[in-house]
Amino acid sequence: MQFWDFAALTYYRLLDRFSGSLTRLALEQLDLRPGEAVLDIGCGTGALLPALAEAVGPRGRVVAVDLSPRMVAVARKRVKQPHVEVRRADACTADHGAGQFDAAVALGAFSAMPDVAAAIANAADALRPGGRLFVFDVRLAKNTRTTRFLRTAYRMIAGFSGADVVTELRAVFERVEPVFAVEGETTTVVMARKVTGTATRSACTPSRPAG
Repeated sequence: MQFWDFAALTYYRLLDRFSGSLTRLALEQLDLRPGEAVLDIGCGTGALLPALAEAVGPRGRVVAVDLSPRMVAVARKRVKQPHVEVRRADACTADHGAGQFDAAVALGAFSAMPDVAAAIANAADALRPGGRLFVFDVRLAKNTRTTRFLRTAYRMIAGFSGADVVTELRAVFERVEPVFAVEGETTTVVMARKVTGTATRSACTPSRPAG
């Protein structure tokens, strides 16, 4: 927890300055419409929130969750619109509300959670049938010198469990499609879609913020 609180005041501020391209990609893929409800999972310092709020408009709804108190505090200062809510919550165990959202986004969030499967099941449960989830995340499934080093470092810094985000997404969502034809060695960008049905949750022990 202390690491992520510290990060809220340091490198996350720097990342915010370079998040424009990723924000545009997420909005393009989600194709949000006025009046829709969208969930930002692991919102961090809330870099995406102004764009989400604008996309769904005042008749829409934006809910963002993160476990780090300082991340949440920074995110709350970023947005003041009444249709935006920032919650301090563990995405592995939090009840986002079954079928309450049209779309969701998780930027670099799932892989750093202690129970990736539970967090993804919760996200699926929160989506209505037809809901879509945009995911940008670390993917270290390939066995290369670079990925081996990064797995070790990520485990030490952020408690990386070793779970593969794409594999866990495919276990829950009916459709999981890569955004790019060729994936990077260490990252992945995918769109997951909930066609029908609901997900089964599993419990996890919180050790990392939801962001």
